[in-house]
Amino acid sequence: MDSRQDSSARFHVLTQDEAETLELIADRIFPRTDTPGAVEIGAINYIDVALAGDYAPLVPLYRQGIRAVNRYARSKFGRTFSSLNDELKDAVLVAFEAGSIAEFKNAAEFFETARCHVLEGIFGEPQYGGNKDMIGWRLVDFPGQQFGYADAYVNQRVDLEPVAVDSRKIEENKS
Repeated sequence: MDSRQDSSARFHVLTQDEAETLELIADRIFPRTDTPGAVEIGAINYIDVALAGDYAPLVPLYRQGIRAVNRYARSKFGRTFSSLNDELKDAVLVAFEAGSIAEFKNAAEFFETARCHVLEGIFGEPQYGGNKDMIGWRLVDFPGQQFGYADAYVNQRVDLEPVAVDSRKIEENKS
């Protein structure tokens, strides 16, 4: 994925190998289709920023989980997770989701934590490191942090450009 080359120097907590494996996991959770996927939207950057801050207690779970994904892929398929095709990557992740990895008792917890954090990185407030250019919001037509809505938008689809909390600060600094 092209984003790995840009992102290599920016990680605070994750190593490059951990980030690459996590990108592959995120790509299976929310893949790129005709719209950007989790990696392009910045979910991995969000997770790294969160692990450097409020989610710091989860760093051991991530490190152990990512190692366990690669160990399981090698033991089950004889290859690293990164060298598996999408079908085999899904098989690994299904086993983690089910918690059926005997060698890693926290497999289901790791998968659910990573899944939730990937979705937070896609749909959360951009100021926390994900949802690059508010792409996640645009995918679901979420208008962001509007000050209010005209009556015309009550119980209707909102066709306003998304606005992030920090985008007001950016505009103020330009003035």
